[in-house]
Amino acid sequence: MVTNRELKIVLLIGSIVVLIAMATIGSAPGDFDIFIGVCVYSTDSFSVLSDGSTSVGVYASLQEGVVYRVEGRMYNTSSGLRLRHVRIERAEATFPLSAVKGAYWVSSGYYILTPERVRLAAPLPIQKGELVEAGGIWYRNRFYPIRYRVLGFSQKPRDGMPWRVEGTVIYGGTKAVLWNGSEEIVLYLPYGTKVEAGRRVRVVGIVRFYSRLSLIVDSPDDISLGGYGEKVPVSEASIGDIAVGNCTVAGAGRSLKLDCTELKLRNFKARVGDRIHFEAVRRKSSLYCIDCHVIESREELPNGICSFSLGELARVSGRVEWVRVYKNGFGLANVTDGNCWVLIKLRKSLNVSLKVNQTVTAYGFFTTYRGMPAFEVPSGDDLCSGRC
Repeated sequence: MVTNRELKIVLLIGSIVVLIAMATIGSAPGDFDIFIGVCVYSTDSFSVLSDGSTSVGVYASLQEGVVYRVEGRMYNTSSGLRLRHVRIERAEATFPLSAVKGAYWVSSGYYILTPERVRLAAPLPIQKGELVEAGGIWYRNRFYPIRYRVLGFSQKPRDGMPWRVEGTVIYGGTKAVLWNGSEEIVLYLPYGTKVEAGRRVRVVGIVRFYSRLSLIVDSPDDISLGGYGEKVPVSEASIGDIAVGNCTVAGAGRSLKLDCTELKLRNFKARVGDRIHFEAVRRKSSLYCIDCHVIESREELPNGICSFSLGELARVSGRVEWVRVYKNGFGLANVTDGNCWVLIKLRKSLNVSLKVNQTVTAYGFFTTYRGMPAFEVPSGDDLCSGRC
């Protein structure tokens, strides 16, 4: 006869068996919850997956930015959805992706410029400034790219967007000017960064349309230096070329006037009558010296007092025969050497005075004064006492 106590024990054992069977049936693989999402956060023991609309926490360390498929039991907590997994594997995204198109940019973070800044959760293995189409998800104001297609660099400048340009620097310094073959582009370089006039460079920066097309360069790493522009005879040089020539200085001051070109030469000092060799960057209306030196000083010129030729640059030397100074400050000096003579014009601005029998040497140009042979001196430095 079965007692009540024994019956209770039998029923209890039966209940346990039923519960175990139900648990076994309930944990069949076909009944697991499945979630596919991008890992947007990870620690040593916990990660968060998101598909752009739903976020699920899993107790595993995963790689951020990678899509995973997780099988397990989904349940709610006060902190959001959790999934106790039995299987995790990498997967392809099957959820809708948001699309972003713009230029990839790296500056204190990773961005796609549209031109608004879209902050990326991870870098892309493409060149800074390249256009890209990306598909991914948004999570906490950051974009997680899953797929992308590189479109290359923009062919035309667009305000606020990156642009890559290549050419010759025609004005150096921290605010440089680049000639790309068709127009001048102002380069605003990072603090302490300079580029040398004459160098070939390739630069990536942000376009700004100020009074002239400008490029804001973010980092020294965005500047690639090449060699120098092509060396071309000065008579054939175009903007951006390195003009080369051997010429005589016809006028001196802040820039040099040369006898072989109408372009003034800057960044080099020489005297009227000096013959120089120059290699200079050709600008729109001037030359900028990068390698210049005197190859024949004016002291080596022959005395041309007996070789009058109107407009020709020369050195004349001789003894002062007479001097006349008029009320307006203009003067004349007759300088003689043997049977040859010439009238040296003494403009008041020369701030020089000559005395009879004084030996003088002058550098300048043959001209006339009231039909008589004369000599024009550009400055007081070009007229000296003795044979200088």
